[in-house]
Amino acid sequence: MMAYNLRNRNSLNTRGTYLGSSGSDTESYDSDPDFGPPSRARRPRRSLRRAAGIRIPGSEGENSGWNTQRKRSGRPPRSSATREEHRQGLIERHKRRRRSNFSLVPHVPVTKRSVVSWLIGLGIVKANEVVWYVDKPSGNILGEGIATREGIHCQCCSRLVTVKEFEVHAGRNTKRPYEHIVQAVSQRSLLACQIKAWEHKDEQERRKFNNIQPAPKAVDKSDDACMICADGGDLICCENCPSTFHAKCIFMESIPQGEWLCFYCVCKYCGCGIANGMLKKCGQCEKRYHSNCGGENLDLMNNAGHLFCGKSCKQIHEKFQRLLGVRNDLRDGLSWTLIQRRDQPLNGSSADDNYTRIECNSKIAVAWQVMNECFLSTIDRHTKANMVQSIVYNRGSNFTRINYGGFYTAILEKGDEIICAASIRVHGKLLAEMPFIGTRGRYRRQGMASVLEKCIESTLCSMDIEKLVIPSMNDLTSMWMDKYFFARVEDESLKQALSVYNMVMFPAQVVKLHKTLAMLPDLNQGPPETTEEL
Repeated sequence: MMAYNLRNRNSLNTRGTYLGSSGSDTESYDSDPDFGPPSRARRPRRSLRRAAGIRIPGSEGENSGWNTQRKRSGRPPRSSATREEHRQGLIERHKRRRRSNFSLVPHVPVTKRSVVSWLIGLGIVKANEVVWYVDKPSGNILGEGIATREGIHCQCCSRLVTVKEFEVHAGRNTKRPYEHIVQAVSQRSLLACQIKAWEHKDEQERRKFNNIQPAPKAVDKSDDACMICADGGDLICCENCPSTFHAKCIFMESIPQGEWLCFYCVCKYCGCGIANGMLKKCGQCEKRYHSNCGGENLDLMNNAGHLFCGKSCKQIHEKFQRLLGVRNDLRDGLSWTLIQRRDQPLNGSSADDNYTRIECNSKIAVAWQVMNECFLSTIDRHTKANMVQSIVYNRGSNFTRINYGGFYTAILEKGDEIICAASIRVHGKLLAEMPFIGTRGRYRRQGMASVLEKCIESTLCSMDIEKLVIPSMNDLTSMWMDKYFFARVEDESLKQALSVYNMVMFPAQVVKLHKTLAMLPDLNQGPPETTEEL
């Protein structure tokens, strides 16, 4: 549970600092979304204020006015030769201290981001541990290898191979290799290792529900930041939930008198609240609705996992579920997959479904590592929630503003390695958003983000989604517009339409861009021949 200390809204007019970026890397100043984390800029040296009694080398002179000696009680003044010897000693001591400090930070080589490297990083699988491919029915060992962060070193051919290739070398093609590859000593399968890793305390913490509670003595229980722009000031408060808004941000010409309910607390069809009947929540767009206005009704005899506000949302959700965990092969050894965190197996799930769920969860953890490399932490300044982490793990919240439920992660893999990841959420037939897309450093400038973005667009087109919206820093908008054919959200009717959806909130200096998804990209398009274009 996270503590939420509500403050005076009028004191929050200054914009917060977000240590991250959206759709592209804020700290990366080139015009390519295939980026890595920027190197930290050196701090400029401060000019030292010269105080009496301190000798600065090279500053002495006739008119310098500086004392060349600092007398201490009980110690005779040093001669010039002694002072120079002492100065050289200090320099050498400082050099040794610097070398010592650097040696305290171990050099960690950049390794592949894969499920096996994730297991090794957690210590569940040891580096260079012997693994076997075992035929389950007979118990026969069909292959032997050594697990490393870079892949499995196959004993039969003495080279690094992927998990899938290791299964092929063993003469099998079950499409569930992690279930058959076991640790030689413990006889535990890599699938069982993934289950254990998912229950690691760090992983449990990363996927917790963002439960935001006001301070115990707080009189005002409402949010202190606008849902649209993240600023404070004069805010309109919803009577049913903590959400607050600036009147101008939701295109309201006058302040409402009496009770007022926000877009998320009224029926999407009639605009009325719970007084007109029980409101149900759509499992796809998360809008609320009255069953007599439209949408599905609750069937107690056949308890469905989700209810939907209409046919289009139901179809979108079902298509996404069919795509989950399905590996789509591209050219040049690339493939892309849509994944989403799933905590519990569905009722009546088959062995294949459970295998897919476990593998998706593991790849979510690896995708977070990739995103964490690409973006500095983007922390919500009011709740202290890690936005990127919450989005990758599709964490829900009782605060609509930081409710990141419903997010999917699209990953681009080369072999076993995740090299690029993007977060997408569909709010209905009108709108999908992609707040983050990032490529690992070693694969930058090779068009990988372009490949993944085209796969995402193609998928959204197949679902008849009309628009894709992304945020961008101002200095990167020309890149998105020129290379990816996005346009600024300038039309007032479009701005008003977007304001009623729970999109990821960014400060005002972040520009919203949109694209009409009318053209179907070629899913088979690999990276371009040159590194000059995406």
